[in-house]
Amino acid sequence: MKQTMKNEAAVALGKLAHSRQSQAQSEASRRNGKAGGRPRTKCSYSPAQSITQVNRAIKHLGVELVRGDDGSYFYFSLLNSDVGQVGEEIYRVYLNQAGLARWVSDAEYAVKQHQKGLDDEP
Repeated sequence: MKQTMKNEAAVALGKLAHSRQSQAQSEASRRNGKAGGRPRTKCSYSPAQSITQVNRAIKHLGVELVRGDDGSYFYFSLLNSDVGQVGEEIYRVYLNQAGLARWVSDAEYAVKQHQKGLDDEP
């Protein structure tokens, strides 16, 4: 019974606080909600959170990110291919040691190096 009384008091307090909001504040709040809510702050560096996130970002390049056997490095591998490693190993222990943009640029570089190696073969 005490819990019900506390909840009712909280609801009443919320209604009171809402009724104190001016018409201008209410209108500004509605406009903000229609515009997409709180503006996002721009961040120049966003660390990669998971291998899946990186692989989604580089899928269009035809490669995937793979963690090395001992977990101290990563490498890129071609999708749907028997070719193992593409490019050089990337020695980063943790995935979030580089931003998503850096992983994408590393993948682009690995693909370019792989294509260059294929073009050099007779």
